[in-house]
Amino acid sequence: MENEVNSLLKSELSRFHYPIKLIYQVDERIPGGIEENPHYKVIFIIPKRYLKKAYMRNLAKRRLREAFRINQNLLDQFRERGKTVYLAFIYVSAEVVSFKQLESGVVKLLTDLK
Repeated sequence: MENEVNSLLKSELSRFHYPIKLIYQVDERIPGGIEENPHYKVIFIIPKRYLKKAYMRNLAKRRLREAFRINQNLLDQFRERGKTVYLAFIYVSAEVVSFKQLESGVVKLLTDLK
């Protein structure tokens, strides 16, 4: 797991749509069960540098996770092609933005993936 995260964060593939930066990596899936090889793995990063208070970071992370959960069907293209995509959503705003703004950012970033 730690290896996957380190290689993902070193990846040069990234997209940006305020207030989210997306770093991603696409790999071929090794044959096996869906539990062993899901078609995506996601981490959400809300740096303390931008949001100092824990309750604000938690609110931003909850909203970001929900926006992804609602729109995760946009990643079905990777399952159909037999690939696994690793995603890191990094929050880069100094204030908590609305859910609608976060959701539009997530949708834009996920539709830009190839």
